[in-house]
Amino acid sequence: MPFETKYESAFYKIEVDKDIRLLQARWLRPVTAEELEIGGTKLFEILLETQAEKVVANAQLLGALSPEAKEWLSSRFFELLSQTQLKMLARVLPENMFHRISLESVVTRAEALGVTNFQVKNFSLQEEALEWLGH
Repeated sequence: MPFETKYESAFYKIEVDKDIRLLQARWLRPVTAEELEIGGTKLFEILLETQAEKVVANAQLLGALSPEAKEWLSSRFFELLSQTQLKMLARVLPENMFHRISLESVVTRAEALGVTNFQVKNFSLQEEALEWLGH
């Protein structure tokens, strides 16, 4: 079964292949803290609904994150993901070193807070991320 679009907005797209329990999420442009929270909450809801175990999250176009957005991601978002069947999260990060480091620090903080119960790995390319997930 090919990917089925579960959510699409001007800034975020989520697709799922239920047969292989894989979810693909892609940020379509830089977003506000509010949009980030909307997208992240949608991702959580769709993970609950589909029971997907693997996620490739493409943040190449995400841009800079506000301190509020980083706080929400590292504390609340990763806590939500830990309430799902998620086992592996592959993140495709932006080329911009500042944006990349900002996103890497979110995971470091979430792990320090003890709110992740799944594997997280960062990649530069979508293909590498899918390969790590076994697809």
